[in-house]
Amino acid sequence: MRCFTKRFALGQYSQTVAQAAVEARSFFANVEEIEEVNIRVSRIAIQVMADSSDKWRPQTHETADHSMPYAAGVALMYGTIEEQHYEDPYLHDKRLMDLVSRVRCLPSDEADRVEREMNLCDLEVVLKSGRRKNVRVEYHRGHWKNPMTDAEVEEKFRTLARRQLPAAQTDNLLRQLWALESLPQAGALIAATRV
Repeated sequence: MRCFTKRFALGQYSQTVAQAAVEARSFFANVEEIEEVNIRVSRIAIQVMADSSDKWRPQTHETADHSMPYAAGVALMYGTIEEQHYEDPYLHDKRLMDLVSRVRCLPSDEADRVEREMNLCDLEVVLKSGRRKNVRVEYHRGHWKNPMTDAEVEEKFRTLARRQLPAAQTDNLLRQLWALESLPQAGALIAATRV
């Protein structure tokens, strides 16, 4: 009963960061207004997701989806993070990379203290106007204390499945998954996943 689902397709320590960045989009009309982004998280989150310079300039899918600064930049710019954001042209987008270079990941004593319970994120957007705006996320969407709705789970499933399955096949598979307990044979699920 205490398991969680990752709302975004990225490492667990950046789930609250991505959510905070999405929420922070209401503070500006254009990312060009952002002077800097300060992310205060646990030291273990920084060690895993912001430990080296390649996290600010990821060259591969694997580095990008385990990069806290990149996750923040993508979420601030696009309002979401999906699989395609870990590939070209995003990895070499000058505007996105400029935004990512303005992200700082800072250790938080408070986040360290509560790290076993939550991935606390305090995200501050400093605008070129001098205004400072903050978003705090304690439990990411999908944490057992902040569960995803069925619609959000279905949206994530569709996002991940669309590269492999046509929409009609995805619809059929979802119908079967939502009625799993009444399926006469589990093999029907396997058949519904054939590409």
